[in-house]
Amino acid sequence: MVKDQLESLPLERRKDVINQTIASAYAAFQRGDLNTARRLLEPLSDPNALHLLGLVEKREGRLDVAAALLDRASESLPDDADIANNLGNLYRELGDDTAAEAAFRKALEKRPGFVQAATGLGRLYIDAERYADADALYRELMPKESTRATVAYGAATAALGLGKSERAERLLDDAIRRHGDVPEMLFMRGRARAEQGRADALSDFEKSYSLKPSGFALKALASQLYMIGDNEGFRAVLHDAAAQHPELAALAANLLRESGDAEAAIDLLSGHEDNVDLLVTRSAAHIELEEAEQAESLSRRVLDRDPGNRVSSAYLITSLLMQGRYGEALDAVRTLREAEPERQHWIAYEATALRHLDPAAYRSLVRVDEHVMPFRLPVPEGYESVDAFNADFLELLERLHAYRNRPLDQSLRQGTQTPRDLMAVDAPVVRAFREALDQPIKSYLDAVGRADDHPLTARNEGSYQIRTCWSVRLTGRGFHVNHMHPEGWISSAYYVSVPDLPDDESHSGWIKFGEPPFPTDPPSPPEKWIRPEAGMLVLFPSFLWHGTAPIDDDAVRVTAPFDAIPG
Repeated sequence: MVKDQLESLPLERRKDVINQTIASAYAAFQRGDLNTARRLLEPLSDPNALHLLGLVEKREGRLDVAAALLDRASESLPDDADIANNLGNLYRELGDDTAAEAAFRKALEKRPGFVQAATGLGRLYIDAERYADADALYRELMPKESTRATVAYGAATAALGLGKSERAERLLDDAIRRHGDVPEMLFMRGRARAEQGRADALSDFEKSYSLKPSGFALKALASQLYMIGDNEGFRAVLHDAAAQHPELAALAANLLRESGDAEAAIDLLSGHEDNVDLLVTRSAAHIELEEAEQAESLSRRVLDRDPGNRVSSAYLITSLLMQGRYGEALDAVRTLREAEPERQHWIAYEATALRHLDPAAYRSLVRVDEHVMPFRLPVPEGYESVDAFNADFLELLERLHAYRNRPLDQSLRQGTQTPRDLMAVDAPVVRAFREALDQPIKSYLDAVGRADDHPLTARNEGSYQIRTCWSVRLTGRGFHVNHMHPEGWISSAYYVSVPDLPDDESHSGWIKFGEPPFPTDPPSPPEKWIRPEAGMLVLFPSFLWHGTAPIDDDAVRVTAPFDAIPG
């Protein structure tokens, strides 16, 4: 019925017709007949019709149109929790987390205990890594809604984000008993068990991947096989994935590359159609093989198809730096720095270009003498000496180093890394470590200052928070390849146990600063070396390239690094 005809009807009849029309449109919407639903709804100005029409447009992918319709519906029905919840979901898809949070909160205000709105808000918190907020929300939900799979899964994910892997595992044990072998739940329980160094994590990952061969599941399964030292199983699962699931071929090849076999990664992709993901993976492999021209060509092909691809932008810049085309690299990286000024890898690339183009500008940015500082850790509370503290700390860390190999995507070679954030480990020695760090970090912030003209000091407001902390155990001949910390601000190395290192030009086991992880012409050698000692804490900007020289014997070195951000 057209709008003019509708207006001519008596009020009660008009309401009946509108409700019947909306019901018919909803039935069409439910069966996927969006054109019929739209045709029925468009003549109506009723807020419930606008609400449903917004959902129709959302399903069609016209998100801006949907948002306008839902906003109009919400203005007419400001107390409607369902409209507010749907607005929250829509704003999340549009990437407006602030508006989404406000909409979900409004839905919960209008209808306390509204599970869909609460879980929507919980997912938003988790995606934003606001795990404490998510944990508080789900703890409030769980007593009444623990039987809901979405609530249990969200609660476990929040707990895992806080490093509470034991709680996450208990929640998922209960959820899997209730709901069966849900792939996502098996995957998350595998993660919880892996963080505890549990052998049964592997069976969870295997089952999750067999039920739903997703990229997340493949990466978790392959990484677990690699870390437990099952190299044959690791390679077999990657080759099978590439053969049976072409959409996972790029990921499988990238995992092979991360294991140190760039040639095998390229071989694995032969015969696969070149999509963006494959081109990105191949360009990364050619960089590791020091084949800069091939990497450049592949990266440009990606950026022609996907101009916003940040990974490929990084590989293009790297390939240009490797070829000595520093001006082109600088132009490219400065555009990205403008868009993402706090991302540390863009600063690192800019520094490498400036080192060869403009030494004065480079010296202004990379100030190894001013910004790389060793400290002696203050004696932690409850200990008579740093040596006594280190003995206790080492005993805990040795138990947490549960695997035979490193995580695939980390910089260490010949060694292991703890699988969980140390700050989430509930142990007195960890709390003592955290408290002892406060004095040197604040001394560092005071020393570097607050000048606005430098990416380190411009963010210095005198406070910090530790974003993540872990431990690395390097075994015989172990070392770190040169790298930086893209999500950090201030990075560190704390030395818990250090072998007797030679004090000579071999720099065996020393930490170095300023040398990029790829060759340049002319070379870009390290600009500063520090000889580690047990009890030493070294602080430096996260954007600064750093690595270590291999330990020249079979000795073991244990560290507890962390990244800090302003806070």
